[in-house]
Amino acid sequence: MSLAALVVLGLATTGESSQQRSLVTIPTLGVYNQDNKVFGGVSYVVVQVDHLEQPVGPELQFNEGSRALGIFKGSALSQDWKDAARIAALAASRAVGQDSRTWLVTLKYISTAYIIDGPSVSAALAVAMVAAERGAAILQGIAMTGAIDAEGQVLPVGEIPEKVRAGAAAGFSTILIPSGQTRTRDWDLRALSDSLGVTLIEVATLKDAYSRMTGQNL
Repeated sequence: MSLAALVVLGLATTGESSQQRSLVTIPTLGVYNQDNKVFGGVSYVVVQVDHLEQPVGPELQFNEGSRALGIFKGSALSQDWKDAARIAALAASRAVGQDSRTWLVTLKYISTAYIIDGPSVSAALAVAMVAAERGAAILQGIAMTGAIDAEGQVLPVGEIPEKVRAGAAAGFSTILIPSGQTRTRDWDLRALSDSLGVTLIEVATLKDAYSRMTGQNL
C-alpha cells in the first residue's frame, strides 16, 4: 500500500461521519535545510473540507502531531505555512462560488522533515481543497510547486530546480510550476527537465492548475 493510501486510511478512520466526507491526498514539493544544505523533498497533504453551521470561518485545523505512521509523522508547521493555507482556502472557496466563512478545512501534512516552512505548497493546497469539495481525485504522476493569492493567481516561488529533482526522483513525470519560472535570472529548467525526463508545465491560475491536476474543468 502506498504512503498516500496509508495517510488517507489514517485520517478517514478518525470520526463516525468521515465516510461522508471527501478526502484528497496531494503531493507537494518543497525544500529542506539539513546540515546547512538545501535539498528538495516530496511530502503529502491530506485535505478534508467540511461546512460550518454558522459563517464564522474559514476555520483551519492542522494535524501535525500524529506518530501513527512511524517516521511519516505529522510535521510541525510554521506560521507562514498556516497563513498560506488560509489564503488557499479563500482562493478555493471563491473558485467554487462559496462563502469562505462557512468552510472548515482539516489538513494533515505527512513528511519526514520536522519543520515545514514557506508558502510554496499553497497553490497545491488550493487545488486539493477544490477537489475535496467537488469529490474529484488528483491524477497520478503529477505534482506542483507554487504559492497562491486569494484571487486564485499562482505566484512565483524559489528553488524550483531542487524541487524538480526531488519530484523526478519520486517518480513524478509532470510538474506544474508558476508561469514565467521555466527561465529566470537564477535558472533555466529546460535542460534539467529534459535530462530527468520530466515535463514542466507553467500555470498562471488555480483554474489552470486544477484542470491539469484533476483532468476536470473548474
